Amino acid sequence: MLKTVLEIVMALVAVGDILAILFMEPKGSGLGAISGSATVFHARKPKDAVLDRLAVVLSIAFVVLSLVLVVFKF
Repeated sequence: MLKTVLEIVMALVAVGDILAILFMEPKGSGLGAISGSATVFHARKPKDAVLDRLAVVLSIAFVVLSLVLVVFKF
């Protein structure tokens, strides 16, 4: 029972992380930052800051859930 709940939560966290990353605005630097043609320094929009923080939190939650499922062998 607990294993099923953790697997469902893990799947939801994975989908949320994917969506948070897909909704981010592209940074635009890429390889252009090497030659200096990209605009590396720009103000972050509030939406990007929230999505960035959400992606980090969901990624950490995904790793923790993975470790819990493997270590405790539910």
